[in-house]
Amino acid sequence: MLLKMLRERKRSSAVAGLDTIGTPAEPGLHRFTEQAAQAFAAPISLLTLVHDDRLWAKASTGLDMQCLPRQDGFCSYVVERADMLEVCDALADPFFRTLPPVMGDPHICYYLGAPLTLAGGMDVGALCVLDTKPREPASRDQRAYLAGLARQAATMLEHRARTKGSLAA
Repeated sequence: MLLKMLRERKRSSAVAGLDTIGTPAEPGLHRFTEQAAQAFAAPISLLTLVHDDRLWAKASTGLDMQCLPRQDGFCSYVVERADMLEVCDALADPFFRTLPPVMGDPHICYYLGAPLTLAGGMDVGALCVLDTKPREPASRDQRAYLAGLARQAATMLEHRARTKGSLAA
C-alpha cells in the first residue's frame, strides 16, 4: 500500500513537471490522436494525462473532452498496470460496464490504450482508441503501432517541457 502511494506521488509529480495540467488541448499532440483513429478506423481517440483525481485530455479526435474524473475513465487503469489495456466489449465486462462513458454518452464499447511512458520509466497517461461498438482484439501490429505512437507522444511532451523550462531559465 505504501509503495503504491509513493509511486502515485512520484507519477503525479512527473505529470506536473510536464506543465500541461489545466491548460487547453495541445495542437501539436493532435496528430497522434488523428493517426491512431485513422489506423484503427475508430471514431474516437484521446491522449490523456492522469493527474491526481482527474484525466486531462491533451488531444482528441472525435470527442470534445477536456477533463474527466479519474475513476470514470479507462486511462487510469493503463497507468496503474503500466501496460496496454484492451477492452473489446465494455458492456459485457463486469468491471468496466458501469463506467459513465460506457453507460452514457459517448457509449464506449471498445477501448485500447497504450501508456505514455516518460524517459525515466514513469507512465503519465495514455494514448487510446475507442469505439461505440464492440470489436475483435487488436492485432499484434496494431498494438505495436499504437505503442509506437504513444512513445512518440511521450517524447514530444518531455521535449516540450524541457524547452519550456529552458526558456523560463
